[in-house]
Amino acid sequence: MYADEIKKVAESAQNKSDFLNGNLSKYMVLAMMSGFFIIIGVALSFSVAAITQVEGKFYGKIAIGLTFWVALGLLAFAGGELFTGNCFVFTVGCLERTVSLKKAAKLLLINYIGNLLGCVVLSFIYVQSKAMIGISDVYIEKTAISKLGIPWGQLFFRAVLCNFVVCLAIWLCYKMKEESAKLIMMLFCVLAFSASGFEHSIANMGIFSIALMLPHEAGLTVLAVIKNILIVTVGNMVGGSLLLAVPYWYASKSKSVG
Repeated sequence: MYADEIKKVAESAQNKSDFLNGNLSKYMVLAMMSGFFIIIGVALSFSVAAITQVEGKFYGKIAIGLTFWVALGLLAFAGGELFTGNCFVFTVGCLERTVSLKKAAKLLLINYIGNLLGCVVLSFIYVQSKAMIGISDVYIEKTAISKLGIPWGQLFFRAVLCNFVVCLAIWLCYKMKEESAKLIMMLFCVLAFSASGFEHSIANMGIFSIALMLPHEAGLTVLAVIKNILIVTVGNMVGGSLLLAVPYWYASKSKSVG
């Protein structure tokens, strides 16, 4: 079971690695584009959340879950390189030996840097546009501050759960053929991690980038943000690799019956 799909994922890892080796600047552009898509998702979802949120209720979280999926949809259909999804892809690639651990680590590092640069660049443009003033600016700052208040252990496990769900969406895209079906499952997967309060490292890069560029509380510091994102990054890596890639890879090695 799943042997064909696992083979596709492993081949994808090899293709991505080969592309990076001869096209570093082009790969960086694709990674930055994914950062751009994340900011588009943040801008849309937090604007809708700020409009629908009622004090004491959780309408805002639901609104984010129902709208942030546009970022993953853009990534899947426009094209880009997202670090969190590649944690799954390159774990499978390493297990199938289509890429070496060294090549996987190199790509993931470059991918991560590109995503960060993309988030920072489009965050700056978004903040300079003043489009969020009076709409989502306060909501974004409150969200950023609340994320810094999460204990490190809880933050890690929320990140593990988050990328388990996000990479499920990636995995389903390899299994499904209909584009409409892929979009529907992306919506449900993003709703699952967002409304549940799980933590996504690249999405957090976008939220924190915007919050730091706006007037903010003294407690929102670059050092605190870096610590938060690093913990979430490690959790995301565990969720996408150990919790999803390894089990499905192992299942694909079962002997056929009959």
